[in-house]
Amino acid sequence: MKQIAKRTISIVTVVMLLVVMCFTNVNAKTTATGYTKASDVVYKYVDVVGTYWKYDADDVIVNWGARGEDCVFLSKYATSYYTGSNTFDKLSKLKGGTGQNNSYGTPLYEALQNVMDVDFNHDYDLTRSMYQYTDCVSNDNSQLVLFYKGTFVGGEWVKGGKTFNREHVWPQSKGCNKDTPAGADMMSLRPVDPSGNSSRNNKAFGESSGYYIPPNADIKGDIARIVLYTHVRWEKNTNMWGSEGVMENLTILLKWMQEDPVDTWEMGRNDAVQSITGNRNVFVDYPEYAWLLFGKSVPTNMTTPSGEAKDGVSGGNQGGNTSTNTSTNTSTNTSTNTSTGNSSTGNISTGNSNNGGTVGNNSSTVTDGAVGGIDNKPQNQGKPFDPNNIGSQYTETDGDEFVLSPIAIIAIIAGAVVLVAGGVVVTVIVVKKKKAK
Repeated sequence: MKQIAKRTISIVTVVMLLVVMCFTNVNAKTTATGYTKASDVVYKYVDVVGTYWKYDADDVIVNWGARGEDCVFLSKYATSYYTGSNTFDKLSKLKGGTGQNNSYGTPLYEALQNVMDVDFNHDYDLTRSMYQYTDCVSNDNSQLVLFYKGTFVGGEWVKGGKTFNREHVWPQSKGCNKDTPAGADMMSLRPVDPSGNSSRNNKAFGESSGYYIPPNADIKGDIARIVLYTHVRWEKNTNMWGSEGVMENLTILLKWMQEDPVDTWEMGRNDAVQSITGNRNVFVDYPEYAWLLFGKSVPTNMTTPSGEAKDGVSGGNQGGNTSTNTSTNTSTNTSTNTSTGNSSTGNISTGNSNNGGTVGNNSSTVTDGAVGGIDNKPQNQGKPFDPNNIGSQYTETDGDEFVLSPIAIIAIIAGAVVLVAGGVVVTVIVVKKKKAK
């Protein structure tokens, strides 16, 4: 009996260790790129074959960045996006609000919205096929990193949402229904583990009781920048703050942005999304706007891709920085554009109508070049793909629904094994006692 009991205890111990391993959050550890300037970036382009609404087949940029590596430069696509009246030197002088509740409708709000308002037919089903390019790491589109937990899964979609769900960072129930352009915007739709989708549900992000605190601190800044993008790009104002909104308050939002600065992965994702939709999240390229939009001074000790924070730009009335900002922008933009050749807008490839419905795997890795058809200005029109020609369409649980994840299923099975093992021990003990009598 003792031997049986020992074996049972060993089995139970092993099972419990497996359960612990399943529930342990293993963050995606990615090798730093080491990039310190735009000309360092090695780009990988993938030909996605299909029929398009307005343009011929084009190259999609694969996310070249690494998680957790501070981005200290603007990519060449970011530099060429903000030109004319949309440079930081000009926009930073526009007046924002004076607090968390009155940024809407201010000159800076409207200007930033105009910068990000690109004509693109956002389609909810399109995002599922594009994650292997937008949410992968270091040019490896064979796998993608899940948003909340930071774990890796295969890059391709698996029927039924077994590998990942599409998460609305701004919940459907709070103004971003998937059937609307705002709810189908791949800039704010992220792949998550099914359990992460259900545990977040539609809770507002924050640090107080009742709010959703991300399990991975390295994406807190990402969340804040996505919330700001949706707030401005899609005029989402009524559900912005508090437990019934999306973010606890402005203090937490700015705190998260400062604690988790933009990494090279976010910059790489901005490039990848731009190659598909034609627009960018301005708060990734210039986090400084988050402070200016609400009339606050930008922290000078904050690391940002543009480096503008170090100049101490003030909110509300941004006077006194004209000479410094002009000098910085002029030298940086001239140098970057000259070395990386941003005047080129080539690389347009023609789609093969016979191959519609497939996502091609033809790729090339180059150190320079430009995405075909993207004009060097923010008011370009995107490269909308036809989702009807990209793979089969499946249904999936998403948004505010409860989802039973694979880990939860494993835990249930493990629990059942433990119960059965315990039952065996009890049965053996009872039988032994009866025989002893």
